Amino acid sequence: MHYMQKLGAIICPYELTIAAIGNAMDNGAELRTNFEVINIEKNNGVYNIFSENEEIQAKYVINCSGINSDKIANMIGDKSFSIHPRKGEYILLDKECGNLIKSTIFRTPTKMGKGILTTPTVDGNLLLGPTSEDIEDRDNKETTDEGIKKVIEGAEKNIKSVPSSKVITSFTGLRAVGNTGDFIINIKDNFINVAGIESPGLSASPAIAEYVVNLIRETGFNLDKKENYIEKRKAYHEFKTLSQEEKNKIIKEKPEYGKIICRCEEVTLRRNSICNKSKSKSKGYRWNKKKNQSNYGKMSRWILYAKFNRNTCKRIKHSI
Repeated sequence: MHYMQKLGAIICPYELTIAAIGNAMDNGAELRTNFEVINIEKNNGVYNIFSENEEIQAKYVINCSGINSDKIANMIGDKSFSIHPRKGEYILLDKECGNLIKSTIFRTPTKMGKGILTTPTVDGNLLLGPTSEDIEDRDNKETTDEGIKKVIEGAEKNIKSVPSSKVITSFTGLRAVGNTGDFIINIKDNFINVAGIESPGLSASPAIAEYVVNLIRETGFNLDKKENYIEKRKAYHEFKTLSQEEKNKIIKEKPEYGKIICRCEEVTLRRNSICNKSKSKSKGYRWNKKKNQSNYGKMSRWILYAKFNRNTCKRIKHSI
């Protein structure tokens, strides 16, 4: 899910995260969700980690809890760092805008980040954002008229006349900002903090993983490579990329592929069913929303069509 440029590549962070989780599970890892950590205790060299209804034990703990990583560290008495959320709003444009640019355009970085970028996506859309606002509420993922306006105005410094009528959705993310000005990666008593991973955190994640493995190895823990380690995941072939002959053959075998639930992204009823079944491997994990992309199309929702010449907003609905 990426395409190469001369000096870099564009990937889908959702697909990368899901693939990493899936690869770990293929190799025997257990994914637990709906497990909010409320307390951690250490007894006889073993950490007891408590949720409201469950308890698990571990000799090593890797704390990579994002905006809540300082709260998790506090549970073992580590108050060496603090985290606050930095809110960033994005807008996603229709695929017909995807060819307006060929590569990611960044602004000059500031202490608040890289600024509002303009980038094509692996799915052919155009993504604009994010804003950058330090906030206190760690659950505030609301999008705002003001935020959308800032995104459009910022993007217009990169490209002329952003086609705001082609906006199909908007969303907000919260970045975990540490108080140290750098990545926070340390280990004490087999408890490893991986916190405050700001940009370029995604690009740095493979190197961070190797660094953490070495930290564990230095404690004397014996790490042997799994003999039957599965390095690659089976490629998933998108139904919409198949030829008409291939589609007809699959539909004949499995009629659910012939029922489209999102015409914009050509998401089939079959794919939606597969994604829903996937989450049965782990408690409560919602693969469907990001994996099947059915919420990315024009007909998925009412959207906010913003025209800011007069600071007015008009709510419209795309027809199907």
